[in-house]
Amino acid sequence: MKHIRIIILLALLGAFSFASAQAIKIPETNVSFSFPKGGWKYLNTQKVNNNVTVYLYSYSKKYVVDSKGDTTIPFMRVYIHKNYKGTVYDMAMKRYTSQPFQSLDEYPFKDGLGYWGAYTSNEDGKDYLFRMVYLKDGSTGIEIRLETTRDNYNDFDAEFKSILNTIKLK
Repeated sequence: MKHIRIIILLALLGAFSFASAQAIKIPETNVSFSFPKGGWKYLNTQKVNNNVTVYLYSYSKKYVVDSKGDTTIPFMRVYIHKNYKGTVYDMAMKRYTSQPFQSLDEYPFKDGLGYWGAYTSNEDGKDYLFRMVYLKDGSTGIEIRLETTRDNYNDFDAEFKSILNTIKLK
């Protein structure tokens, strides 16, 4: 009986590990990604208009507190623009002009473009760092952005890179 409980426990742990690393397909695209370490959850979907949808995910494995003692929420935003006629560079420029940021590094990312950037929020006055990539899937423009406060960025940069490295375009 003890062996059966151990086998069941191992099976459950294996299923949980598989589920936390399972690929998440971005709706209406051929793009998928994974949260390899778990701890992330889906928050909501925002339909901006008939062509633009935003999917939000947040880190929920543990409380994240900045140097001022404020709880912060690292998050991932997936921005989908159907019927997009521009290039990944056009997407990046449009984002920059609508939400200016300091580019700390720009690099090729698979068949797209990646940024490591920073900005100061007008809402809370905090400094944020992020990793962001732009891809095209046919006529669909895709922006994936992972960010957190500057105080907590070093705790998440490796995880952000790990998540971005799981992105697949079929």
